[in-house]
Amino acid sequence: MRSLYLLREYGTAGIEGEQVIVRADGEEVERIKLPLLDQILVMGNLQLSTALIKACLNRGIQIAYLSRNGWCYGRTQSIQGGYRHRGRHQLLLTESDRINAAISLIAGKISNARVLLLRLTRRDRRDQVANAIDRLSWHGQQIRKAKSLERIRGLEGNAAAEYFQALGSLLEGNGFAFLGRHRQPPTTPFDALCGFSYSVLWNALLTRIELQGLDPYEGVLHVGSARHAALVSDLIEPLRTLLADPFNVWMIRTRRIQADIGFEVRDGGVFLTEAYRKLWLKAWSNYMAEQICLANQMQGPRWELLDGLVRSFVRYVYSPSEGIVVPQRR
Repeated sequence: MRSLYLLREYGTAGIEGEQVIVRADGEEVERIKLPLLDQILVMGNLQLSTALIKACLNRGIQIAYLSRNGWCYGRTQSIQGGYRHRGRHQLLLTESDRINAAISLIAGKISNARVLLLRLTRRDRRDQVANAIDRLSWHGQQIRKAKSLERIRGLEGNAAAEYFQALGSLLEGNGFAFLGRHRQPPTTPFDALCGFSYSVLWNALLTRIELQGLDPYEGVLHVGSARHAALVSDLIEPLRTLLADPFNVWMIRTRRIQADIGFEVRDGGVFLTEAYRKLWLKAWSNYMAEQICLANQMQGPRWELLDGLVRSFVRYVYSPSEGIVVPQRR
């Protein structure tokens, strides 16, 4: 099963037989078999026909209406559909299942972090960063041997400190030095940019988790509460270093985001200005809409990486022996 992303600013989407037909200016631009879909995400301004909406309701295919940045306005769902039972299956995961899931997610995060640092220092090798890369490799090896969630949390925290210190040293000349992570409130442009980008990604991931009927408050590594969607915090880990951090580096190094003019001091912290938030969100929307080669060798927008990870976790809930497929940068 897969998602259909409707990203166009204009056009229509209808149904002919068992196929969804997308048209713009009267010309067919996309055709996909309806039985292959489990959700349609409308991120542009296309008009969906009543016949298509009814066909989706009959098949239990959810339609979500999102902003270009991944924020969910709402969704259309059959009153008899949904996956309400999946939350109960999450509760049946054993301690060993949770440990294995956490190992996959954090090992993926560390691997993506290491590859990003390698790419950034391909032409500018620095001893500090090279040492951090070596230590990240060690942490990744130790994560895979971990026997408890406490051990995983400790290793992840140490690896994150190594990674951010190295990344900050590479961006220091651009005014984005790492001086320690401070989240509430952020105290440096580095913190502010990380926090803003992670929050946008976090909310987009929450939408995907809810669309798949998982309980976002039932995690495997993080501890959930009435105010903390632990599963979102779990699944976002490898996506931070796969999507958000590389994008932020590109924005900084191309000077689209500048530390001296893009931030303001208020409420005891440092925050992106409104103009730069809009600039970042527009660029992020374009970045996530770009077509890439996915793990199944199909082409799709980067948004599909979120869907793929969530679907992999769904499969894990039912069959932990299959493991979790975490998207990784090569």
